[in-house]
Amino acid sequence: MLQPQHRACHQLSILVRKYVKLVAILAFLGLCTACNSEEAEKKNREKESVPVEEVKLVTNNRVIALGKIVPQGEVIKISVVNARDSRVNQILVQEGDFVEANQVIAILQGRERVEQQLRSAMANVAIKRSQLLKIQQGDFKQGEILAQQAKISELEARLVTEIQERAAAITEKQAALTNAEIKYNRNQSLQEQGAISKAQLDNAREEFERARAIFAQAQANLNNTKSVLEAQLVREKANLQKLQEVRPVDVDIASSELEQALIQVEQRKAELEDTQVKVPIAGQILRINTRVGEQVNTQAGIAELGQTKQMYVLAEVYESDILKVKTGQKAIINSEYGGFQGEITGAVEKIGLQIGKTLISQGQTNPTTDVNARVVEVKIRIDPEDSPKVANLTGMQVRVEIEI
Repeated sequence: MLQPQHRACHQLSILVRKYVKLVAILAFLGLCTACNSEEAEKKNREKESVPVEEVKLVTNNRVIALGKIVPQGEVIKISVVNARDSRVNQILVQEGDFVEANQVIAILQGRERVEQQLRSAMANVAIKRSQLLKIQQGDFKQGEILAQQAKISELEARLVTEIQERAAAITEKQAALTNAEIKYNRNQSLQEQGAISKAQLDNAREEFERARAIFAQAQANLNNTKSVLEAQLVREKANLQKLQEVRPVDVDIASSELEQALIQVEQRKAELEDTQVKVPIAGQILRINTRVGEQVNTQAGIAELGQTKQMYVLAEVYESDILKVKTGQKAIINSEYGGFQGEITGAVEKIGLQIGKTLISQGQTNPTTDVNARVVEVKIRIDPEDSPKVANLTGMQVRVEIEI
C-alpha cells in the first residue's frame, strides 16, 4: 500500500501527462487553422485580383448611380383649391384609367347647392339686363308716362272748352253792350230834342257803362283762364318729357347693378369648379388617395397622375462624377431588386442645376450607404421601345450606368 507521499506524487504525474497531451492537441489545431487561414487568404487575393481590374475599367468608362422610374413630368397630385373641408361625393375613374386633359375625375359634396345658386344668379342677370334695356329705351316708367299723357289730354280739352264757353259769354256781353250803346245814343238825341228827360238819359248812360264793364270783365276772364290753362299745360308737357328722358345717372345705376349680378354669376361658377376635380393634363391614374365619403387630403391629393406613355429615370449622380455626364449620353438601366428582367436603355435628357442630399438611398438598410452624399439629379429618357416595359413600375428603384 502506497504511502500518502507516494500517492500525491503519482497523482501529480498523471496531471502533468494530461496537460502535455492537451497542449499538443491545441498546438495541432492552431497549426491547422493557420494553414486554412493562409490558404483562404490566398484564394481571396486570387479572387479579387481580376475584379479589381474590371471595376477600374467600369469606373473609367461609366458613371454608376441609383435612380427611380417616373413618368414624364413626374407624378402629379390632383386636388382642388379651397377643398379643406370638402368630402368626396363621387369618384369617376379607377386606378389605371387613362384620362384626357380637363377631364372630371371626382365630384365633391355640395355640388347641387352650388348649381342652384348659379341658376339663381343667372336669373338675376336676366332681370338686371332687362331693366337696363328699359331705361335705355325710356319706357321704364310707362305707367307714369301714360298717366301724364292722359293729364295733358284732359288739360287740352279743358282749355278748348273754357275758351269756347268764355268766347260765347263775351259774344253775349258784346251784344248787350252794343244794344246799351245804341239805346244811350238814341236817348241822347231825344234829350237834345226835349223828347225825354235828363233822368232818362242818365239811366241809359248807366246801363251802357255797366254793359261795357261786363264785357271788359268777360274778356279779362277769357284771357286769364286761357293763360292759366296754357301755363299748366306747358308744365305737364315738361313733366312728360322729363319722364321720357333717359338720364345718364339712371343708366349708370342699372349698368352697375347688371355688372354686380354678372360678378355673382362668375363667383358661383368658380364655386362650381371647386366641386369638380379635373386633371390638368392627359395621363394615367396611378393611385386614388381619397375614397367616396372621405375628406379631401390636401397634401396627398385625391389622386396621382402620370404620363406613363413615356417613362423616365431620375438618377442621383455624385457631385464628383457630374462633370463626366453630358446630355445625349446613353444609359443602361437595371432593376435594383429584380423588378423587371434584363436591361433597358435610355439617354440623358437633362442635368440638374442644384446639388443636394441623396433621397433614393435613404430607404436602404445597407450600413455602407452614405445618406449624406451630395448628388445631382439627372433625368434620363427611356427609349420608346423599352418605355412600355416599365409603364406600370413608377417609383421602382434602379441602377443606372451612364456611358461616358
